[in-house]
Amino acid sequence: MHEVIMPKLGLTMESGTIEKWHKKEGDRVEKGDTLFEVMTDKVTIEVESYNSGYLRKILKGEGEEVPVTGVVAYIGEKNEDIPSEKKEKKDEGKSSGTVEKPGADKKDDESGEGAQEDAPGKRVRISPLARKTAEELCIDYRTEEIKGSGTKGRIEKKDIINFSREKKKREEKKTLASGAEIAVKSSSKLTGMRKSIAERMSYSSSNIPNIVLKAKANVSLLARFKDKLAKKLLKEFNIKITYTDLILKAVASALRDNPGLNSTFSDGKYIIYEDINVGMAVSLEDGLIVPTFFNCDKLKIGDIAKRRAELIDKAMEGKLCPGDVSNGTFTVTNLGMYGVRSFSPIINPPQAAILAVGEIYTEPSMVGEEIKQQSFMNISVSCDHRIIDGKAGAEFLQGVVKLLEEPSMLID
Repeated sequence: MHEVIMPKLGLTMESGTIEKWHKKEGDRVEKGDTLFEVMTDKVTIEVESYNSGYLRKILKGEGEEVPVTGVVAYIGEKNEDIPSEKKEKKDEGKSSGTVEKPGADKKDDESGEGAQEDAPGKRVRISPLARKTAEELCIDYRTEEIKGSGTKGRIEKKDIINFSREKKKREEKKTLASGAEIAVKSSSKLTGMRKSIAERMSYSSSNIPNIVLKAKANVSLLARFKDKLAKKLLKEFNIKITYTDLILKAVASALRDNPGLNSTFSDGKYIIYEDINVGMAVSLEDGLIVPTFFNCDKLKIGDIAKRRAELIDKAMEGKLCPGDVSNGTFTVTNLGMYGVRSFSPIINPPQAAILAVGEIYTEPSMVGEEIKQQSFMNISVSCDHRIIDGKAGAEFLQGVVKLLEEPSMLID
């Protein structure tokens, strides 16, 4: 009998959520067949079987979060015993899933009925798995009125889960001073990507003292430069470019001249990276993901545009692999397309800095001795103030502004 375990699909992965099973119990499985899809904190990945045989038992269903190396299923021969079943019988023969407490009815315990007396006149029958689930959900099954669906009212795992859901629904309806009730539209536990985002942003906000620097760039020339370059690349290479491509190139070039921001703070050390791997924040329906442009400073604008299109397509289809979203050294986040003019981004750990890009807007400005309508863009950089001082951050920001205002410098 072979165990199917939750694989470790990344250095930071601690658990994964099973999104879809491609096989069902009893199916024949060959080595290399796709067994299930798992959502890590970054991407969805197909997990293949390392063994041939029959899928004898699925222990973790779709939607369940499983820690790394946790057993999710068994593969074996058709009539081979399933370890989980033998273990459960062993546990039942030992204590029948009962909770041992002082004053328990010894006669019932020895009879194998699993009845234990928690308080005068009260008995609790509960399976080991249900007891563990109750502890994880902080539910005191000794005092709560939980109806068991098992034999002789034995509390099973599903009873604990159902009770927890109903209890949360009740708690979410809070009464205001006026006596009116707050209607709750939805409530769901954070898992997968959303859980990872919450953990990383909480860590960043609580542990990284940041300084935010803001600047304004005149991008009137950038707009004309983009239109001219776009026509050329579309005609010669069928590549479409966007402002994001130009910004990524400008950021990578500025990092090359200001390497102190291409860094991290780890174990008391200020580490400056040689490679300039710029990440681009991409918004998805259920969260945010940051694909990486490796050695971005060495890429031509056309190459950046091509990779951007490929990465966004893969992200939208859920086909990004760990290599697409790892080893970033700096992040760019752009909310300009949503009409946001400026914002202060939260650093994406373990990186030491992140650049925020706002919308392009027009306003009157002096050009020589005349007042003309000009195009502008607000940008801001958040820096880890433990290793990056205001001067270093400002010099980097000046470098980005200069490249956006003189875009011809972006051509290598």
